[in-house]
Amino acid sequence: MAEHQPGKDTYVLSRNHAAASRLNYQFYLWKDTLGFNLHPNIPTPKPDARIADVATGTGIWLLDLAHSLPKSVQLDGFDIDISQSPPAQWLPPNVNIRTWDLFQDVPTDFVGKFDIVHVRLIGLAVKDNNPLQVVSALHKLLKPGGYLQWDEMDDASSSVVFANPTVKTEAIEAMRRYMHTPKGDAKGLHEWRYQLPTYLSQHGFDDVRLHKYQTGLSMARFWNDNYLVLVEEFTANMLVGTEAATEVYQLVSGAANEAQCGAAIVIPQLVVVARKGFD
Repeated sequence: MAEHQPGKDTYVLSRNHAAASRLNYQFYLWKDTLGFNLHPNIPTPKPDARIADVATGTGIWLLDLAHSLPKSVQLDGFDIDISQSPPAQWLPPNVNIRTWDLFQDVPTDFVGKFDIVHVRLIGLAVKDNNPLQVVSALHKLLKPGGYLQWDEMDDASSSVVFANPTVKTEAIEAMRRYMHTPKGDAKGLHEWRYQLPTYLSQHGFDDVRLHKYQTGLSMARFWNDNYLVLVEEFTANMLVGTEAATEVYQLVSGAANEAQCGAAIVIPQLVVVARKGFD
């Protein structure tokens, strides 16, 4: 991903119908693994609570959460591009989705307004192994005492599982390594995720906790299919017309064949929960 320029969308994946379908499918995989939208450590929102979903994508997290909350709870989604979300006319009255670039100043009418802020899978937007600009923006959105939930993939702990020892895993193992280091260098892609509790504790957050979740084997094939579609999407956008693209597509094909025989990539999920301090 190119270095982010405020006001310029440098998203390396797609925003078409296929990408939206992948994101929605991915949401339900996350929910199946975690068993929740809001972590149990976050107190049940009060009837007048306000909740933000940053990098909301299709808005599916907000819309699903809305089913379990009073209609008096206000839900706001933010993204640099909201073309994947439903039209405003189709949203529930208490759900609003608007354009905002996470790397620009927080709009003044949203500073300190939210009881809960949620963000998921923004790893590609974090550069130079330093999430402080993002931490600062999320901190500004929250009320004192408000809660942050930050969800990421634990790529560094990825592994390959197989149904029996006779299943070939060469291609799927190569795909796992490629997903971990798509440009051949893992520096800056993963380390900050494990240091996130420290970043948050040092920059205005209390009660910071890192939770790790592992999907069950019954869902491993579904997650694996989603990863392969993700790699194809990245390749189509970033490597189109190159020799490297051909190699990646061949790798995806081989990994898909091995998946049909009972192999899969599994990647744990990380959830960090923190509370904004009162100072």
